Amino acid sequence: MFNTQRWVDLSERSYGYKGHVEQGQYLDLHLIKVENDIGSYTVAPSFGDFIYITKNQIQDIENFARENPESALRFKVCCDVKPVSRQFNVDDAGFVHQLEFESYEDWRRNNIKCKFRNQINQGMRSGLATRISTDFDELVSFWKLHAQLRVTKFRELPQPKQFFVELHKLYIEQELGFIISAYDGVDNLVAGIVVLIEGDTAYYKYAASRLDSLKLRPNNYLLDRLIFHLSELNIRKLNFGYTGASVEYGGLRKYKLSAGASEFPRYILTTAAYSALNLSRIGELNEIVGEFINQEPSLTEVDAFSQRFYKHFI
Repeated sequence: MFNTQRWVDLSERSYGYKGHVEQGQYLDLHLIKVENDIGSYTVAPSFGDFIYITKNQIQDIENFARENPESALRFKVCCDVKPVSRQFNVDDAGFVHQLEFESYEDWRRNNIKCKFRNQINQGMRSGLATRISTDFDELVSFWKLHAQLRVTKFRELPQPKQFFVELHKLYIEQELGFIISAYDGVDNLVAGIVVLIEGDTAYYKYAASRLDSLKLRPNNYLLDRLIFHLSELNIRKLNFGYTGASVEYGGLRKYKLSAGASEFPRYILTTAAYSALNLSRIGELNEIVGEFINQEPSLTEVDAFSQRFYKHFI
């Protein structure tokens, strides 16, 4: 999903970065070259959660670093065993969760925890309506909900709206994704998920909900409807993406595990040259973002601010 030309194209079109492919014996790396006030460095994936690598494929990454000893490199990877590397510092960096199921009925019966099942039933009884769409306007409505949640709950910037515009063109218009949304009894949007598809796997890429509607259990109910829809599409794998290891991510991690997902460690690989970059600038940018959010900006102001600054958080 994230180690693909399509994902590189998304970063190029949204932020102006330039990508290239480094061919290896076991793995072709889709890389993004970054030039900003942090420094000059290369990342993979760009704005994505991880690259899944095997034991053989890590050797290709090692070889690339060995052949470019002065390059500042940062790779986010998921693998069965923690990599042992001579070229990189290897740091634990949260988890990746993936759900595999035989059918919707099997998932309901065997995968989920009892409490999670009860919360799905609460969502059904609360009168929520769901809709699956590929319309651009639905994605814009989701972005507004997503941006509001990022700012108010997490005190973080969302990706700018233009990123979602390009996401729609590259994925949803190409029948490689959709938006599934939940509405309350008076047709207010209360939750949504942006789902992308790569091969035999669906990716639960972005999710958002209204904090004042959580009592309706929209997230649990939406996931139930999503699994049902994926089963109809003959897709039996749902990747939930990255989850942090900190206390703040505890609820999200529990949600994914209660839904029946398996947990895999994620690692960040960095070279010595990357560690020598002006990484303190990231802290300075976070302070700027925090001061901006404290001003309680409008979504229009948030979008304009994000267009200026979000690209630094690649």
